[in-house]
Amino acid sequence: MNKAPHYAIVTTTIFIPKLLKAYVADAKKYNRDILFVVIGDKKTPPETEVFCRELQRTSGFRVEYFSPEMQESYLSRFPSLKKYLPWNCIMRRNVGMLYAYEQGCEIIATIDDDNFLAAPDYVGNHRLGGEVPMSVITSSTKWANVCRLLDEKQGRTIYHRGFPLEKRMKNEKWTERRQKVTPVVNAGLWLGEPDVDAIERLYHFTDPTTATKWNRKENIALGRGTWSPFNSQNTALLRRAIPAYFLSPMPSGYFDKNGNAIPTRYDDIWGAYILKHIADHMGEAITFGAPIVRQNRNPHNYWKDFDMERHGLALSERFVKTLASISLNGKDYRSCYAELAMLFPGAMLARADLSPQERTYLEGYFEGMRIWRDTFSSL
Repeated sequence: MNKAPHYAIVTTTIFIPKLLKAYVADAKKYNRDILFVVIGDKKTPPETEVFCRELQRTSGFRVEYFSPEMQESYLSRFPSLKKYLPWNCIMRRNVGMLYAYEQGCEIIATIDDDNFLAAPDYVGNHRLGGEVPMSVITSSTKWANVCRLLDEKQGRTIYHRGFPLEKRMKNEKWTERRQKVTPVVNAGLWLGEPDVDAIERLYHFTDPTTATKWNRKENIALGRGTWSPFNSQNTALLRRAIPAYFLSPMPSGYFDKNGNAIPTRYDDIWGAYILKHIADHMGEAITFGAPIVRQNRNPHNYWKDFDMERHGLALSERFVKTLASISLNGKDYRSCYAELAMLFPGAMLARADLSPQERTYLEGYFEGMRIWRDTFSSL
């Protein structure tokens, strides 16, 4: 039996992912054993498959391209997940993460196809799998604005996409304590166009927000009970966390010109909050910082992005408050996620301050949680 690659890099794309050439060269230079997984979509050009096959031939790395037809075949073992995941959305990334998990990869990193390599030894700088000494952050507000780790060209205070509006407080004070932590997730940051909300991009439309520098020399960890979102770009997870991390494409409540439901842009954000709650219970950490990538962002319609974010942004503070009230008993990430899939929907939907639209939005999310739970139960 072939030995499983230690690392995987997973990306989705509707382009030819030429940026992977730099990641391949970096992996070769630092002798990293990596599986590359490229998840296509209905809009992905057929030349992408040719590119991946050639990159595999010339590099010696496995570069697996999943065409829509291959995804349909692979997901035939998981019919509920196959039916639930829509086409033409970034949440197809779940397919790549599931495949890398099944291949036995120990560290699974996800990148966007506009995350350009900006520092050497990319996967080596996602420091996961052992104890690491670093500054552990607790916040006076219980929320830490990790974008403080980035300098913005105009000196603006910026917040990570999904950071609740209600928690964007000028009096947020950090306490730092140096100690050893066990990172289960490492969220690398980004220069160029940072991952901020569409509402921020619209407000600064003529003078876009730009991150110019990572202003620390080493990563930080969030303390227990201190919250921040992380996203699914330039983010690495230990294998054991994958059963508890689902990018749920619950409908945003809006539709495209063909009448298809537009998925939310809170798939990774709420998935991050779920995983943070479980990591706190397990005594492990979410870390932020290196490796840094440069995001040369693909074209976006910010009004459409805003429609895809508005329910999630309005709900996130209530989502996390209710999530934090649920005690866990599980001994691993899979069993804790199963607990939450059972307990969290009832607790959240019992809230009296939900609109009918918010209730529908949440029900879609919880359906995804149950499907991901059942997917791993079937393995």
